[in-house]
Amino acid sequence: MSRTIIAGCGIAGATAACALKEMLPEEEVILIDHENCGLYSRIRIPEVMAGKLPEEKLVLSSPCSLEEKGVKTLFCTKVESLDTEKKTVFYTGGSMSYDRFVFATGAEPSLPPIPGLEQNMTLRNLNDLHRLESVIPHAENALVIGGGLLGLEIAESLKVKGLNITVSEIADRLLPAILNEKESAWLKNYFSEMGWNVLTSSSVQKVSAADGKYQVEMNGKTEIFDIVLVSAGIRPNIEIAKAAGIKTGKGICINNRFETSAADVYAIGDCAELDGRVYGLWMASKGQGTALASVLSGKMESYTPPVFLPVPKLPGISLKVLKEKAGA
Repeated sequence: MSRTIIAGCGIAGATAACALKEMLPEEEVILIDHENCGLYSRIRIPEVMAGKLPEEKLVLSSPCSLEEKGVKTLFCTKVESLDTEKKTVFYTGGSMSYDRFVFATGAEPSLPPIPGLEQNMTLRNLNDLHRLESVIPHAENALVIGGGLLGLEIAESLKVKGLNITVSEIADRLLPAILNEKESAWLKNYFSEMGWNVLTSSSVQKVSAADGKYQVEMNGKTEIFDIVLVSAGIRPNIEIAKAAGIKTGKGICINNRFETSAADVYAIGDCAELDGRVYGLWMASKGQGTALASVLSGKMESYTPPVFLPVPKLPGISLKVLKEKAGA
């Protein structure tokens, strides 16, 4: 019996673990993750913050359900390093040999180079959610840096909780990759009518903690906010792979069999870079998890990424309605 160790219990890692165990029942599949709740839907965290979804509904596969499927788990455990020559992974409190190792370590929120920004000013995981939930009842206003889809969804969640909202977007309009100028202008006006303060072509120069609040230097003046949140894309978790001598770029470089530059080491999901691209999409990560299991079990020779056409989720309005109203 061979052993496959998967680092990361996001949608890519959990999907790969369950699919591999189903396709190769005799394989020992071990899933390692630094959190303790199993697989949960990160993309729905803003809904929980807004009170629209109970937190328990986020969980898609609990630790018990993963074990019931034959996947062994090591939760509250952080992968620290990898020795690709000895085929050994080192983690919190121990080490283990592997026949195959899979990076499914995902990504962290990216922070723009603004003095004073910290990683805890993001909303990516349950710890972030719980921290914000403890602060929101005592807050009156919030600044969201980044007017992308997630930034707007976060802003709406905070607005629903009764906070005054300012959105600072460095581009000259909202969602330029999705909307034309007329549509973007309509959306900005739509949010303004809802009571948002939406700033485009907006520059934040510095953020400083001051008496439990944040002093923000922005567009030539200083404002005070109770909460500052950043939504500026993702940064793939590649540090462990890089330290192990594995080829990296924006992500961990893989081929169409998910193979890295190290023998018997693979990468999938938000940490993986295929043909110069990190997809950063839930459906792409899930598909890669299933495809990896198919490759490892011999059911698929190689992976050809499909064309992903996700429907953007706008807060408070559908993309179809927005386009109709903006075009009227």
